[in-house]
Amino acid sequence: MLLALGAYWAVQFDSARAQREATEQQAWLRAEQVARAVAVQVQTLVSGLDYSLRTMQTEWQERHTQDFAHMVHSTLQTYPRGAVLQVAVADAGGRIVYSSLQPSGAVAAPVSIAEREHFQVHQKNPGAGLFVGPPVQGKVSGQWSVQLSRALYRQGRFDGAIVLSVSPQYLAGNFRAMFDDPQDVIALLRDDGLFLARSHLQEQVLGQSVPPERVRLFADGQLQGRYVTAAPVDGVERMYAWHRVGDLALIVSAGLERRGVFAAVDTAIGRSMARNVAASVLVLLGSALLLWLSWLHRQSELQRWQSKKRFERLTQEVPGGLFQYCRDAKGRGQLVFASAAFDEMHGVQVDTHAPLHRQLAQRVHPDDLPVLLATIEASVVQCSDWEHTYRVYNEAQQLRWLHGHAHPHTEPGEDTLWHGYVHDVTEAQELQQALRESEERLRLSIEAVGDGLWVWDCISGQVQWDARCYEMLGYAPESFPMSYAAFMALVHPEDASRLASELHQHIDMGSEFRVDVRLRTQALGWLWVQSRGKVTLRNAQGQPLRMMGVHMDVQQRVAQERLLYALMDRFPSGILLADPQAQRIRGANRRLVQILELAQAPDALEGQSLADLPAALLPLLLPEGQALRGKHSQQLVDGRYLELQGWVLRDADGTLAHCWVVNDVTERKRREAQLQSLALTDALTGVPNRRAFFQRVEMELAHLRSGLVGDAVLIMLDIDHFKHVNDSYGHAVGDVVLKALVAQVARQLRRGDMLGRIGGEEFAVLLSGANMDVGMRRAESLRHAVAESAVEVPGLQAPIHYAISLGVAPLQPEDDTVDAILERADAALYYSKRNGRNQSTLWRPDLPAITER
Repeated sequence: MLLALGAYWAVQFDSARAQREATEQQAWLRAEQVARAVAVQVQTLVSGLDYSLRTMQTEWQERHTQDFAHMVHSTLQTYPRGAVLQVAVADAGGRIVYSSLQPSGAVAAPVSIAEREHFQVHQKNPGAGLFVGPPVQGKVSGQWSVQLSRALYRQGRFDGAIVLSVSPQYLAGNFRAMFDDPQDVIALLRDDGLFLARSHLQEQVLGQSVPPERVRLFADGQLQGRYVTAAPVDGVERMYAWHRVGDLALIVSAGLERRGVFAAVDTAIGRSMARNVAASVLVLLGSALLLWLSWLHRQSELQRWQSKKRFERLTQEVPGGLFQYCRDAKGRGQLVFASAAFDEMHGVQVDTHAPLHRQLAQRVHPDDLPVLLATIEASVVQCSDWEHTYRVYNEAQQLRWLHGHAHPHTEPGEDTLWHGYVHDVTEAQELQQALRESEERLRLSIEAVGDGLWVWDCISGQVQWDARCYEMLGYAPESFPMSYAAFMALVHPEDASRLASELHQHIDMGSEFRVDVRLRTQALGWLWVQSRGKVTLRNAQGQPLRMMGVHMDVQQRVAQERLLYALMDRFPSGILLADPQAQRIRGANRRLVQILELAQAPDALEGQSLADLPAALLPLLLPEGQALRGKHSQQLVDGRYLELQGWVLRDADGTLAHCWVVNDVTERKRREAQLQSLALTDALTGVPNRRAFFQRVEMELAHLRSGLVGDAVLIMLDIDHFKHVNDSYGHAVGDVVLKALVAQVARQLRRGDMLGRIGGEEFAVLLSGANMDVGMRRAESLRHAVAESAVEVPGLQAPIHYAISLGVAPLQPEDDTVDAILERADAALYYSKRNGRNQSTLWRPDLPAITER
């Protein structure tokens, strides 16, 4: 009996010890799972906020004001009310220049954050990236907040910081939802031990740090750990499990009250011991004691079941899927736990009694399944952490990217248990794929154009050439090390100073770096190469750190330019070339210098502004501020006539240059003027006659077809009731009215316009370079000018008032003859006369033609 009683008590004590150990292990497991889950949740939150922060950073730096404001509004609306307290922007001096708390974003009173840690970090080290600052009381919001900040740049220089303020109360509220027991806590710390948020008594710890001995636990590079201590803020002893938040300098610490962890089991053990003592005394009542022990066992199982249910509810709050995988000593494996999110991500209901690969074989992408199983097996064999990214098909047959991580733990009995989580990384994978495709397109583009790529380390002087740079000069790739000094040694002596000057201007003033130089080839010849590039990285002081660019073989182009200059120099006419913007002279020949009587040589003109040419010439080259197109003659103040013809030289990529050909046509003009005056002038009015006007319209039509002019308009005009004037006053007075009309219209014309008499009282006006809207406005201006005028005729008591009707029609490149244009203008003129006279009509296709009347 005594032996049996002793054995019985030994079993009881061992059972109590086992229960406490099991409870303690479950508590540690629960704390670790919570810390890991909250770390994932915090990482997801910070990653999302950092994505918004980087997007706002880009919009601010590129001065996209509306896009920036929209992104700020979107960020504030995305997260729960009160989660994001403020988005603010500080300039390079630390002054707040924008705050989302203000309706307009502008800060009324000057506020500075220059002394704040998060601003000083970016000011001293602009490349710090995302920085998580200590809790501070906002100078604009007035609330406690945790600062997430990034540096701003303008043209490669530090230009301030953008700050996103997160509410510690929001974080604490989420942490409190994780535990049922108010004595259990979750805290978010920086890795230097500073509190950022705490689920309970947060106000007493904000701005404080954990004891130094606890900070040392975080400093040894471990990802997670555990410890037992009493919190200084409330004196409660807890079992703490901590876990790092990804690659951020943040720690999540989850603490379970130690007394609460063992309260239930200690109570059960105490009661069991008391009952067992009574049972020992009342050994004769063994049957009743057995029933009592059975009831206690059921209570213990119920507590275990309740703990499991609470843990399952906790896993539902974690952004990702949690799982536990067990491999026993005989190599048999099974998934002992999987959260609902895990099942949903994989699109299956996992059977925990079957091997994992059989359950997932139909969902995991066939190309990824062998590698996935190999990584799992390697983790099992080496008893090491498992981490892998793979693809699965969900229930909707959509391909998703998952990333999993698990940590092994050896259980008593030589079983190994992996605790892990899986989360969806589809968006990140898609972004990485898009980046890879973009880089590949850039590489193929550079290879396609045949340019060589170079990178210059401005600090060390080392230069990296790609294979194409060496091949241009006839060398094998990387046949000799390249540096700035080695490159300058390859430059032709006559080009070295010009290249160095262009390079220093780009570095110091940001001007474009594009220069043609000769480089020595392997065959000891010279190759013309165009080198262009840009400084891509500077330090905080604005000094260049890295410059990138390309080399282009321009040997053929330079040879063509030399041939062009030789032809220009021997051309019998004067030639002037200007850049695509018609601002700088690109070339000139000797004949141009002779015609314009310039003091400089042709080479000295290159690079000068067109405005430096003689004042009388500039309006000829750039009439109305635009480069001359077509041919134009002009008499100078000295009586000479110059004929200028302008072209825009283009290729498939756009405008190359503007070209003018200049000839002295003084003698020809004198002869032509004499002949034209006799053959092409109306004897009564002195304006061009029908023949001269038609020739001018035909010339304008040719210019329109060749692109020398963009638009042209013809206005037909006729004096209303002119027959009544002749009948009432006689033809002599009618001639006076015709001359007055010509004088009135001529005053309204501009250079390049032409007025001609078509016949009788019918006249026409050609507007070169005008579209239909301009033509209609000009016609109305003519009509009003005539209507407001009066003709004074000697011998008549009252002046003669008269009006005109007008028709406006465009010149079209497809017109075969001038008659087609006149027919349209005449149709519009007839419409004006038929509908009341003294009006202008713009031709349209539905107007009846003259032949239809």
